[in-house]
Amino acid sequence: MLGARLLACAAMIRPGAHVCDVGTDHAKLPVYLLEQGTAEAAIAADIGEGPLQSARRTIEAHGLEGSIRTILSDGLVNVPCEGLTDIIIAGMGGETIVHILETCLWPLEGIRLVLQPMTRADVLRRWLAEQGFSTETEHCVRDGRFLYAVMSVRKDGTPHVPEAGEVWFGRMDLTDTDGRAYCERWYDILVKKAKCIRDTGAPDEAVEADVAALARLLKEDET
Repeated sequence: MLGARLLACAAMIRPGAHVCDVGTDHAKLPVYLLEQGTAEAAIAADIGEGPLQSARRTIEAHGLEGSIRTILSDGLVNVPCEGLTDIIIAGMGGETIVHILETCLWPLEGIRLVLQPMTRADVLRRWLAEQGFSTETEHCVRDGRFLYAVMSVRKDGTPHVPEAGEVWFGRMDLTDTDGRAYCERWYDILVKKAKCIRDTGAPDEAVEADVAALARLLKEDET
């Protein structure tokens, strides 16, 4: 059974997808997608042989050897692009997800990327904007006592410099209880960062500007 975090990722996969799950671990997500009829075929990729062995056991236990292929790969480096429609990169830090996308050896145009950063979502969002990716959907998922961002993005070839709200809040719905809690948490983190820098006697103008911009966004939503 998948937790709320991975179920949210699964919900963003398009019907009939040929999907790759990067960092698959036990391959529970691709198995779920096949058994639900969402995906037609899948690749379960992982950087470690140990996790891939676990993945193979899961796949065999569900009789899906003919539909799910396992590949030993550092990110997408050894993954073939032919036929892929959707890629999931979940359960990693934002900086690791950026590294995986940067080292991909083939174009990502036309592929839906479902991304779920565990940390540094701000780094990931900034990189995506600057590299010409746009976010189709993004929402907050509560899994246990933690809040996570889950987003689907595509490369449309229009790089831009993201504003503070896009970097820190993404496309979260501030009218949603969990979405607002997520944004308030990141606002508080940035406020503390600004204070720490200010206490050194040399305030960071960019950080101070981000704090002010986020405060305005939160206040505007209350009105």
